This record gives sequence, structure tokens and C-alpha cells, in this order.
Amino acid sequence: MRLFAALVSRCPGLSQRHSTSTWSSPGSIWTHTAKITNNKNYRTIAAQHRRWAHRHSTLAGAPEQPGDDVNTVKAAFMVIGDEILSGSVQDSNTPWLAKFLRARGVDLVRVEFVPDTFEDIGDSLLRLRRKVSENGFVFTSGGIGPTHDDISYQAIAKALGLTIELHQETVERMKVHYAERNIELNEARLRMAQLPSPCTVLPPPENSWVPLCCCGGNVYILPGIPRLFTTMIENHADVFRGHGEIFTRELFSQMGEGDFSEPLRRIAAEFKDVRIGSYPNTKWNMSNPAGNDALDYRVKIIVEGKNQALVDEAVAEIDKIV
Repeated sequence: MRLFAALVSRCPGLSQRHSTSTWSSPGSIWTHTAKITNNKNYRTIAAQHRRWAHRHSTLAGAPEQPGDDVNTVKAAFMVIGDEILSGSVQDSNTPWLAKFLRARGVDLVRVEFVPDTFEDIGDSLLRLRRKVSENGFVFTSGGIGPTHDDISYQAIAKALGLTIELHQETVERMKVHYAERNIELNEARLRMAQLPSPCTVLPPPENSWVPLCCCGGNVYILPGIPRLFTTMIENHADVFRGHGEIFTRELFSQMGEGDFSEPLRRIAAEFKDVRIGSYPNTKWNMSNPAGNDALDYRVKIIVEGKNQALVDEAVAEIDKIV
């Protein structure tokens, strides 16, 4: 048996204390009802909208009761599009978002793939909001283009009990964008500026007009195009932070999972506040043992938690069985 252990240091980009992490936006924050000046930080805006979501819990589908762990910030992701479900387009936003959030102390706890229908989008949205609670985040991707099947803004507004209004700030940015490219800003394209109201509109990245629309305090509506999806989230990265730090240890073994599954199960039951996952090397081939000699490991075990001492204790116990 050959064993390797690697300590993965504290995730980069995490604030020491979430309650003290503040920053000012690079531009103005827009709402349909008021202009919020750029001396307001995103935490203040988020708090205001979460209070709004609580007051409108019946219409907005807000959680019926607080989250079971106030120290954990959760996120959920709804991927919208018939083209995803049919296999015509491959989703790459989910793994990127999972890694992005994990590095900021946020747990991505649910991902749902839904077709372009009002009912499916609405049902999924309300279900995901209940899952993450008021202090969590719900992200959506896809369905905000100019064609007939792009209904995400309308479906989300309906589910949250909101209206749809033309967002003039976005229209002005679109005018500049399309004029520079000698493209007509027609009615179809203007549909992309019809946003749920009220909402908070975070300014787009440089050289882009596409807004990051936040509804109900914690629902962030994004395009499905990976380049835009990732850039828009990174442009407002400090909005999406959790509490504390995540400590990760990785162990690599040449044993098979069946050789240590039972003792690993007992360790996992003992350390309930630590996540323990076992992942076989997908390149390992039982039918070609000789080809496995070049592989560094057969199984990788990942141990994660927000209490470093507990993570270290769990690793020490696992080390004894693998």
C-alpha cells in the first residue's frame, strides 16, 4: 500500500471575518425605484433586499424557517434551457461555479436543470430559495436572450410576484454597444432590457451591457454563455462570500474502496461536522492491471471542514485504515 497525503492550504480569497468584509462597487448600483450611490457597499444592498424578501415571503417563495446552520452560507443553481436537456449544448458553468463558491466559503448544495417553461422555472426557483434560506444565493443561467424561448426574466418575475419593466440604464448601454457595431437595436433586442421590477441591477463588466440582475434579495439572473457567466460573477466576486474558511486535506491510496469502506463509514459517522468523500481514479482499469502501474493513486479521499482541528483528527483516523 502506497499512501500520499497533501495538505491544501486555506482557500484563497476568503475574508477573515464575513461581518467586516466590505467594498465599494466600481460603478453605480441601479434599481428601478432609486439610484444607490457608490458609497454604499454590497453587504448593505444585500441586507436591504433580504429584508425585502422576508417581508414578501409568501409571494417570493422565501424559506419557511431560518437555515439549520447559521454559520453556513448555501447556494443553489438553476440551469435553464431545452438545449442543455437535449444534449445539444454542454453545460460548463456548473463546475466553474462550484469551485468559485467553494473558494469563498459558500456551499453549492443543489443544481437543477429545467426546460424553457414558466412552470418549471417557477417551481425550481421557489424550491431552491427554500433550500438555501434567506442568507444564501440562487443563481440562474440561460434564457435571457431575444428569441421566443428566452423567458427567464418573465418566469422569475412571475414566480416572485414581480412585474416586468424596461430598464432604462440597460437600454442606454445597449444603444452605445450596438451603435458601435452598426447593429440595429430593434424590439427583439430590447426584450433583453425588460427586467423584473423591483430588482437590483449590478453594473456590467467593462465593454459589456449585460446587467447582473438580482431579484428578491438573493436570486441572481445570468446568461448561459460561459464567457459572460463567469465574467459577470467575477466582476462582483465580493458579493458572494460565506462565513469563515474551509480546510481541505487529501489522501491518496492504492487500496480499493471496498477494502476500507466500512471503517471509513464509521469515521464519517463519528466526525459529523466534517465532510469525507471517497473518489476512485477514473483512469484505473481493472481489466488492464499493468497499465495501472503508471497511476499515482487508485482512490482519493477528500476531507473538508471549517474546523481545522476536526479535519486533522479525521485525517489521522483515516490514515490508519488506508
